[in-house]
Amino acid sequence: MAKGTIITGLDIGSSKISVVVCHSLPGLDGQMEIIGVGSANSKGLRRGVVVDINLTADAIREAISEAELMSGVNIESVCLGISGEHIRGQTSRGVVTVKNQSQISKDDVDRAIQSARSIAAIPDGQDILHVIEQNFVIDMNNQIKEPVGMSGSRLEANAYIISGSTNGIQSLLNSVEKADIPSVDTLAVAPVASAKAVLQRDEREVGVVLVDIGDQTTEIIIYKEEAIDHVIVFPVGGQHVTNDIAQYLKVNLPIADELKINKGCAWTQWVTEDDSTSIPISSGSSPPRFISRFELAEIIEYRMVEILEGIGSEIGDIQLPGGLVLTGGTALMDGLTELAEQILPLRAQVGYPKELKGLTDRVNYPLYATSLGLAMYGEDLRREERHARLLRKSSTPIGGVFRHIKEWFGY
Repeated sequence: MAKGTIITGLDIGSSKISVVVCHSLPGLDGQMEIIGVGSANSKGLRRGVVVDINLTADAIREAISEAELMSGVNIESVCLGISGEHIRGQTSRGVVTVKNQSQISKDDVDRAIQSARSIAAIPDGQDILHVIEQNFVIDMNNQIKEPVGMSGSRLEANAYIISGSTNGIQSLLNSVEKADIPSVDTLAVAPVASAKAVLQRDEREVGVVLVDIGDQTTEIIIYKEEAIDHVIVFPVGGQHVTNDIAQYLKVNLPIADELKINKGCAWTQWVTEDDSTSIPISSGSSPPRFISRFELAEIIEYRMVEILEGIGSEIGDIQLPGGLVLTGGTALMDGLTELAEQILPLRAQVGYPKELKGLTDRVNYPLYATSLGLAMYGEDLRREERHARLLRKSSTPIGGVFRHIKEWFGY
């Protein structure tokens, strides 16, 4: 298998590290075959940020080794996901004068995007991770998707700028290097990668919100008219539910987590009469105690309502006919989509990764949405680079054929 055809997504979450290894199939259509999957319990992170490089590197190495064993290849580079509450998003507008008013060129577009990037108010200690095209304005004509080839004298570019903590990014890169991975192909913000794996183009067009409720953070990304409208990460997640159970029932965290995963329900009204039997709780040498599933659901519901109300505050009055798509490990909790529809004026569903070829049964879970999306992201960037090289070798005018890196964003 050719070295250049292997692409690997590495998602380093607060509770789980996931690796997906893919083989890119011949052609420029971006088709991939999943050939390996690996995972490990995450260590050394808090709220998506590395706090112990050695522990994080050990966990990365464990997940990578499992993926290498399954795929039969040595992983020499990865597409790395960035998450954490340090992620910031903002809209910026750049304006340039068109050089040749009869036809806007690719160079004009690049200058407008660069202008939007340069005037963005990036806080000290933050690095830009993505500059994502939203739409363009030609003279007074708004909402232009593809300005190349059109005529006009003034070009404005609306772009969404996503940045992250310089120190947080560097610590993550240092952890990957210490895990003996030779190189990082690219960095991508985790919710953007998840959206690539889960959302359909028509959902992004009408407006949709994707929410990944992770262990210690909740990641939100909103699309309107196929463009990213808002990205935010806030520091509440599934671990807070576990903590609530542990404190209420006076048990340790492993027992609380087991109760949440195996017996948990996000909405009390979802608990049926058949679920009313008592659940035994063992704690050390003490005699077992019992709790009904309804009482357990009450504990979970309280925190999940808080998370969903926080999501609602971020959405505001944005109209999203595509609804709410939940992904990540917590997405599969019983009653969560039903509770979400009670709290938010949106249709809710669980988002599964798009089916590819190969070991699809191993990654067809919300837990792998980000790592799979990272692999898809990296493959699309490679495809764009190959396409650009072909265009440079030929004398074919670029026109509207070359669409920069925005193709993988779904524009």
